[in-house]
Amino acid sequence: MTRFEDESEGRRRRRAAGLLFGAIVLVFVTLAGRLLHINLSMSPQLLAVAASQQERAVVLPARRGFIFDARGRVLAGSRTLHSVFADPALIDRPDETARLLAPILGMEAGPIENEIRIASTPRFCWLKRRIDDAQAEAIKHVHCPGIGLVPEFERYWPMGQTAAHVLGFVGVDDVGLEGVEAMFDKHLRGVDGRRMVLCDARRRAIGPGSIDNVAPVDGGHLVLTIDAIIQRMVESRLLEQVEQHGAESGVAVVMSPKTGDVLALACVPTFEPAQYADYDADARRDRVITDPVEPGSTFKPFVMAGALEGRYVQPDERIDTHNGVYSFGSRLMHDSHAHGVLTAREIIIYSSNIGMGIISTRMGNPALHEIITRFGFGSTTQIGLPGESPGIVLPVRQWTTYSTTSVSMGQELAVTPIQLATGLCAIVNGGVLLRPRIVRATMSADGELVDAYQGPEIIRRVLTEDLSHQLTREFLAEVVKHGGKELDASPYTMAGKTGTAQVPYKNRRGYEPDAFVSSFMGAAPVDDPEVVVVVMLRKPDPKYGHFGRVVSGPAVRDIVKATLEYLQVPPSEEVEAPAE
Repeated sequence: MTRFEDESEGRRRRRAAGLLFGAIVLVFVTLAGRLLHINLSMSPQLLAVAASQQERAVVLPARRGFIFDARGRVLAGSRTLHSVFADPALIDRPDETARLLAPILGMEAGPIENEIRIASTPRFCWLKRRIDDAQAEAIKHVHCPGIGLVPEFERYWPMGQTAAHVLGFVGVDDVGLEGVEAMFDKHLRGVDGRRMVLCDARRRAIGPGSIDNVAPVDGGHLVLTIDAIIQRMVESRLLEQVEQHGAESGVAVVMSPKTGDVLALACVPTFEPAQYADYDADARRDRVITDPVEPGSTFKPFVMAGALEGRYVQPDERIDTHNGVYSFGSRLMHDSHAHGVLTAREIIIYSSNIGMGIISTRMGNPALHEIITRFGFGSTTQIGLPGESPGIVLPVRQWTTYSTTSVSMGQELAVTPIQLATGLCAIVNGGVLLRPRIVRATMSADGELVDAYQGPEIIRRVLTEDLSHQLTREFLAEVVKHGGKELDASPYTMAGKTGTAQVPYKNRRGYEPDAFVSSFMGAAPVDDPEVVVVVMLRKPDPKYGHFGRVVSGPAVRDIVKATLEYLQVPPSEEVEAPAE
């Protein structure tokens, strides 16, 4: 090889070496830049990915608050159970896992396998919520990768159906769906916490995580005005009366006219809050607040109150009721019994439609509408339960001359049982309309009072005290005295009013044949009423009678007596036996 060739080969080798070195340097620079980018720009993202693979969040469920009755008895509480979940990404043989779990969970293997295979999220699905302790222990001893347990609280109602329509119920995710469970859901539910744990390759906890834990905040408690003893007695007596008269349904409410507290609220049919899904919506509906009905003759005392206050009639004024048949223009009106001349008191005692029609004609529609709305009809009572109806009271501009006489006997309008009870409280308590109340106090999770009873909430004065006493003692007390044994609440005196209203068709004008709402509302003792009771039975079987005095009167009588005895109210000093 020539000297020239040797020099040329050397240059090529040096150039190749330089290129190789440059390539190596470029690779190292690129790698260094990439490493710098990873450490500076991608570090948070990569750390988050690592954390998601190495850590998992464990929910720390909050305990739902308790609901107590007025004397501290537990009506609804929460107890700890476990729920089973799966991490599908860690399960190699869903069929084998399902086969092992099925007998423990009391399920078929097929649904379990399907749930694992088609889970809506790749790393989590529920297999069964709230299993018992024995099932939880069995799960712990079965070696199934990807299967775990989470503690959860289960709502329970230790008194079963007692006050079901007041309490309501909760869904599987501990969310209140009806009653005070729904109305006070935010207060009762609390806030779940979180605990982060380190996991091995099989997602099993091996130690604490890197993120601070968040402790759960348990829900607060409620204290109701309901008294469980009175409530159970009322429910039992109402069911007995509904069954005895073959009625479609029934409602009852017991209130304190002095405070507005609801001591009992009952509906038939009823339901078990723990198995609410097994009952149809009709059984779960709180008819006391959701179902307005024509009140019939129970409405007459409210119209009479306005007539007496406005001096459209005097208590002892004698009015000719035309022996039970009278025409108001083109409208022919009848009384259930023929009477001649009656005083205003006797018009209430004998429940004369004609007498009330004559008095309401003197008043006129504006005065009628004013006294009705003053008593709260046509507006919700704001009792604090969901779904309350305001009833039906049309604007006075829509009333006709027919309305004048219809309203006076409880037609052409609709009221709820809670409105009727609230209105009667105002008549007998000295003339003050109170807001009915179902919750007495709210408490924090540790039992500290958050909002406590501050006395009755007065909406407005509707009558003078003198007129209130007159209506109670001279009008409504006389109704009971003439009501016979069905209304004899001895040893207590009682004031009250019967009502028998026809049931209108749902989709057309007119009334269903032989279909009635039979009602009685009472207050006792007469001289200083402690309780107001309203009972309504819908569509009692006509063969057992349909008048409110016969159908609902005995239930009110018995509830009044039992409640006053339980409250240790002394018997009335002088009790005159009602006329037969």
